[in-house]
Amino acid sequence: MRLMTQQLIKDSNMKLLYASIYNQPGISRTLLSKKTRLSKTTVSTLVDELIERQFIMDSGASPNSDTVGRKSNLLYARSGSYYVTVLHWEGNAVHLHMVDIAGGPVYRETHLLGEEDTYLSVSREFFYHSFIKKFAAEKILGVCIVVSAMIDAAREEVYSTTLSLPSLDKENLFQKLQSAFPGYAVAFLEDTACCAYAEKIYANIKEKNFAFINFSHGIGATLFIEGNMLGKASGAFTQFGHYSVDPQGPLCICGNRGCLEALISEYHLKERIASTGNIRCLDHLETITFSDLGQAALYKDPQVLKLLSQMAYELALALGNLICTVNPSLIILGGKIPSLGTYFLEEVRKNMEHIGFRRMVDHVDIRYSTLNSDSFLSGAMKYFFDTYYCYTSDMHSGFFVG
Repeated sequence: MRLMTQQLIKDSNMKLLYASIYNQPGISRTLLSKKTRLSKTTVSTLVDELIERQFIMDSGASPNSDTVGRKSNLLYARSGSYYVTVLHWEGNAVHLHMVDIAGGPVYRETHLLGEEDTYLSVSREFFYHSFIKKFAAEKILGVCIVVSAMIDAAREEVYSTTLSLPSLDKENLFQKLQSAFPGYAVAFLEDTACCAYAEKIYANIKEKNFAFINFSHGIGATLFIEGNMLGKASGAFTQFGHYSVDPQGPLCICGNRGCLEALISEYHLKERIASTGNIRCLDHLETITFSDLGQAALYKDPQVLKLLSQMAYELALALGNLICTVNPSLIILGGKIPSLGTYFLEEVRKNMEHIGFRRMVDHVDIRYSTLNSDSFLSGAMKYFFDTYYCYTSDMHSGFFVG
């Protein structure tokens, strides 16, 4: 028991040191000791081990140091040493990515599903027969599978309105995943949570209470309360896209009417426009995207501006309910929706002036995400590394949900 406790303490300290070096490149051992409140001896010992295992590197003394006497050596997270494989299941394809733990995605392959294929069979085939041969096996710390779905660990179910999982009725995906990648720990994660974690890490968010709304294939949300993600990265704690903002509205695939996802998701734009009267400047398009609407709004098309105003009002209704429930100080609108442009965002903000409990709503900042649409890849990697990777135990197995 004592050995187990010591190992846990060591792992916690190594994570703390690595995170400090990652977040403040060029930090010295002395400053690490002050920042982490670990003894200089502990810092020196663990930093030496991190260097030996090639997680970090010592670049030598700083030539620009203003200190008198011995100059401090500078420490940096080491790139090109370790990776996390991120498998993104989307539509009829599996996207395989290798993500550097000290950088971003460095390699990608995409493979389409055949008639007899499943997401898992394609993932396994190309991971072992193609993908893994390009990187040393010992350099891969784990495998993340990212889906646009609600992952219910308690019931071992996956619910998605956007992902095709035809084999779920015939096999238990959770049991399959536990043994699908021998030699590697596997994490089964939801895409919106991965995007939200990327925001927390890479967008320099200072607010402890914030919400990330993801407009991708559907609409999802992840909440951070007092600096911690509500629940896990499973999408099982919120279903923001299924807030009903119009009880008489269109039927949603979930069975309810007027869900936000049925009204303003990109997938339903063409259908919505057709039901209310076509927009002439978009008539020629087979599908209509947020980017198409955003571009048309730049030219002040009155029909487009009217539609965006309606969509902004519907989103504001849902955001008002969210704010009254968890009181975030920041709401980030991410995924594809920033393509709608500034007009839509300003309309959302204007509507929020008349919706919800004023003492809460008046103090909430609403803005677009500034990260790329593939930020979930780095978010998945970082979430796995921060949450599940252990420096002091064997990571050649293990199955983590969310």
